[in-house]
Amino acid sequence: MFIVAKTAGFCFGVQNAIDKTLEATGKVVTFGEIIHNDLVVNKLKEKGIYPINSLSEYKDGRVIIRSHGVGKNIYDEMNNNGIEYIDATCPFVEKIHKIVHNAFDIGKQVIITGEASHAEVIGINGWCENTAIIISDEDMANKLEFIDKECILVSQTTFSAEKFKNIEKIIKNKCKIVEIFDTICYTTRDRQREVVEIAKKVDTMLVIGGLNSSNTLKLYELAKEYCKNSYLISSIADLSKVVNNSTVIGVTAGASTPKELIMEVINIMSDTQVKSKEMLNEEVAVDANKSGNEFIDAMEMESTEVKPNLGKKAKVIVVNATEEGIVVNFGGKTDAFIDRTEVELDEKDYNPANYAEGQEFDAVFVAKKSNDSMIAMSRKSILQKELDDKKYQEIINGNEFTIKINKAVNGGLIAKLGSYTIFVPQSEIRIGFEKKPENYVGKDLRVRKIEAKNGNSSKNRIIASHKVIAEEEKAAKEDAFWNQMIPNTIVKGVVKRFAKFGAFVSVNKNDCLAHISDLSWTKVQDPSEVLELNKTYEFIILDANRETGKVSLGYKQLQKKPYEEAQEKYPVGSVVKGTVERIFAYGAFVSIDKGIDGLIPVSEISYNFVKDANEAFKEGQEIEAKVIKFEGNKITLSVKALLDPPAPKEVEITSEDIKENNEKRAKATAKKFENAQATQAKKPKAKKVAVAPVQEETKSWTSESTGATMADLFKGLNLNFDNKDNE
Repeated sequence: MFIVAKTAGFCFGVQNAIDKTLEATGKVVTFGEIIHNDLVVNKLKEKGIYPINSLSEYKDGRVIIRSHGVGKNIYDEMNNNGIEYIDATCPFVEKIHKIVHNAFDIGKQVIITGEASHAEVIGINGWCENTAIIISDEDMANKLEFIDKECILVSQTTFSAEKFKNIEKIIKNKCKIVEIFDTICYTTRDRQREVVEIAKKVDTMLVIGGLNSSNTLKLYELAKEYCKNSYLISSIADLSKVVNNSTVIGVTAGASTPKELIMEVINIMSDTQVKSKEMLNEEVAVDANKSGNEFIDAMEMESTEVKPNLGKKAKVIVVNATEEGIVVNFGGKTDAFIDRTEVELDEKDYNPANYAEGQEFDAVFVAKKSNDSMIAMSRKSILQKELDDKKYQEIINGNEFTIKINKAVNGGLIAKLGSYTIFVPQSEIRIGFEKKPENYVGKDLRVRKIEAKNGNSSKNRIIASHKVIAEEEKAAKEDAFWNQMIPNTIVKGVVKRFAKFGAFVSVNKNDCLAHISDLSWTKVQDPSEVLELNKTYEFIILDANRETGKVSLGYKQLQKKPYEEAQEKYPVGSVVKGTVERIFAYGAFVSIDKGIDGLIPVSEISYNFVKDANEAFKEGQEIEAKVIKFEGNKITLSVKALLDPPAPKEVEITSEDIKENNEKRAKATAKKFENAQATQAKKPKAKKVAVAPVQEETKSWTSESTGATMADLFKGLNLNFDNKDNE
C-alpha cells in the first residue's frame, strides 16, 4: 500500500521553467542546469538544449534563465552584449531579488539563510553586489558579531522552515535593527510538513529527487527523523538498497523531480503494475483530512496538466497569500492562482492577512494571462454574482438598477445580471422610439423592472425600461423649473440664440425669452448690441406661464436707468459738451450722452433778453453748457452760467430828482390818510378797552397808494453824500 504525498513532484516555478524551455523556438541554452535533476537535464540535452555555467561559454542562441534566478550583473552583461534571453525565474525568487536590491540601495546589510554554494543563493547575493552575509545553520548565526546598522533577513526558498525560525531568533539579537522577510516558498513548507505527517504513519519512506537538490535533501532529513527506514532515491538503481517487506510505503519527491521518475519508482516497488494499481486503490485507515495527504492511484500520475472548464465553480483551499495574490488548491494535482485584482470586488480591499492557510471559499476558473504558468481562478466573479443575485429582490420591488448592455437583438437590448437575463424592449430604451439599439451595446443603462418572469435559474428573465426613469426625471425637472419661475425672482441664464424680437436664454436647460424692449433702457436695433452669445447673465423673471410653457425675462430692469447713470457721471456744476437736437421757443434740447439729453431754458441762454431759443441755436450745433439742476429724469443746462455777467450801469441823481420824489411820496401818504379817515367814520363805535401801547418796529416803509418802499424811490440814483454840492 502506498501513501503518495500530494505535493510530490514539480512545483509551479519549476514547471514554468521547463515549459518555457520546451516552448522556446530556435537554438536555446540554459544558464546552469534548468533544475537539479539529471533525468530532466539529460532529456533536454537529447533535444539539443545544453546548460552553460557562465556567459563566457555563450556562443549563440537565446539564454534561458532557470527558476533559481541569477544576479543583477548577469542581466546587465546580457543587455550590454545584446544577448537575447528568456526569464524563467521563479516568481517567489524574483520577489526576493527585489527586496534585497531595494534594501541594498538604501544602505541596509543583507543576511541570507541558505547554502552559499546553491545557485539560488548566489543569484540573490548578486542583487546586493555579493555583500550579503550567508548563514546555513544556527551555529553560524551564533558566531555572527553584532551588526551596528539596519539589516534585513531573507531566506533561500527551499531552506528548512524550522531552521529559519531558530536563526531568526538569534539574528534579532545580533543586529541593531533587523527586518525579517520569511521568503521560504509555501510549497517547501507544505512538502516539509507533509513528509513529517506521512513518515509518522508508514513502515518505509521513499524520498525521490536529485542528490544536488536542496529541497530534496531537506525532505530526506525530515523523513529520516520520523521514519528510520527512509531512503533517498535519485535513480532507479537506488531501489536495490530498499528492503521491500513493508505493508505501507510512503512516497514523496522534491520540487525538481519529474512525474516519470515517481511513477517508475512506484511501479518497481510493486510486484507488478496491476498489483500496484490494486494496492493503491485500497482504503487505508488514515484520517486524510487531518493529515492533509491523499492516497493516489499510481495510474493517475500519468495524466498531464489539469484542464478545468472556464467558468466552472469549485471550492478552493488557501495555500499561500501574498501581495500579488493567492495560491489555492481546487482538488487537482496542481495549484491555481487568484490574482489580487480577482480576489475582492475592489482591488483596494485586498489584504493577504485576511486569507489564512487552509481557509476555504468558492472561486471560478478563468482564462490565464499569457505569461502565467498557473491555472487562473477568480473569487471576484463569485462575489459579483452573489451581489447581483441579492439585488434581484430590490429590483422586483421596483428599485432602479444599472446594467451593461451585452447585445442588441430584434426588438430590444439584452444584458446579464447574476443569473438573470435583462431585456429592454426597443420602445422602452428612451423617450421616443430608438431606431438604432445597437448604439447602446457595451454601455451602461439605468433601468427599472416593468415585468419579471421567473423560470429556472438559467432562464430567469426581467423586462426593464429606461424610458420610465427618463419620464420621471423629466417631470421632476419640469416641476423644479416651474417652482423656481416666480415673477420678480432673479435667475442666471446663458444666451443661446438671437432673434429680431429678442434673445433666447437657457435657464436650467429651459428656453426663456428676453424681449428686445426689455434688454436696454435705450432703443436698440439688435439684441447683440446688449448681450453676447454663450455668456451667462442675470435676468429678472417678468412673467411665467406653465400652461403655455413661456417665461419672459428682463435684463434692463436690473440695470441703472440712463438718468441715474447721468447723475453720477454728470453731477450739478459739471460742464458738458453736447449736440443740439431739438429747438423750441422755450428752450433747446441738447444730447450729452447716448439716450441722455438736457434742456437749456431760454432764460439760461444769455444775460441779454432772448425771446425765442431759435434765435440762439441751430440743430446739430455743438455747444458747451453747465449742469445746474437734476429733477427726476430731467436735466437743466445753462449756457449763461459759463458767461461773465455784465457790469452794472452808473446813474447820476440830482437834488431836483430827490425833491420831486419826496413830493410824490408826501402826496401819496396824505391820500392814504384821507382814505383811512373816511373808512373810520363809517364804522360803528366800539367800546373802549384798555390796551397796553405796542411799539411797532418799522422794517420798511411802503406807500399805500403805490406799494413802493423808500428803497424803490431811490433805486437807480447815484447818491454821493461825500460831495458837498449834493447836500
